[in-house]
Amino acid sequence: MNQSYLSLTNLFGWRLRTTDGMTAGLRDALLDTDQWTIRLLAAEAEGWAPARELLIAPRMVVGYDEARAELDLDADAETLLSSPTMATEDGLAGFGDEDALPPDWAAHWRAEIDPDVVVEPPPAPADEVESEVAADLGAETDLSADDVLRAETLLGWSVETADGVAVTLNDLVFDDRDWALAYLDLSMSGPSTTAGGPSAADPHGSEQPCLVSRQSINWLDPAGETLHLTVGARELRASPAMPSPVAFDERAQVYLYEPA
Repeated sequence: MNQSYLSLTNLFGWRLRTTDGMTAGLRDALLDTDQWTIRLLAAEAEGWAPARELLIAPRMVVGYDEARAELDLDADAETLLSSPTMATEDGLAGFGDEDALPPDWAAHWRAEIDPDVVVEPPPAPADEVESEVAADLGAETDLSADDVLRAETLLGWSVETADGVAVTLNDLVFDDRDWALAYLDLSMSGPSTTAGGPSAADPHGSEQPCLVSRQSINWLDPAGETLHLTVGARELRASPAMPSPVAFDERAQVYLYEPA
């Protein structure tokens, strides 16, 4: 795909479409909080695996259609149905319980299927198919609860600046070329110190929308459910107002902070 910046909350609820027309709704994303990339996309699997989610490698996404609200996959329906599944209500990232993933997770990406509800379950892979799948998707199977965090979980956490000021985390903005986090979408309370005062991007006058580059992330505190930044509140409020680079973002402009 050509480079663009995608709002993750806008993508939730979009459909993943296979090359032969099957679709599944995007529900969540699993984040690598060391590299700040999306490791896996979580899609609905209610039709054949109740209370579970499909896990999709984001590199299978080859394009998107904003008008259709769909992400195009470089995979057919059989491949999608053969993806692994994860229980929807599992712990921090869904990997806290060994039963959260099917027992053949490491060997091949095959969904745990309830034969009573499925009409045409995908067959168990033959040895040659198993090796092909493992070679193609095996890198994403080496995961644990320490490696990944649900994006939806992170969006409910607090964010603090370097000087202890609480800000609101609205969204996560990703580069569609490599699914790496590009910006945190934050709101700052209080008046802006930027020349010109409040703009059309700040209709309430007391909330300053600001895109903060991921290089400004200091550390993540899972116990306190807080993301700490390296930048102070004054620097964020003094950020320049710029046209929003984010696809699907209705705001005309936002304040953009990039570390020097």
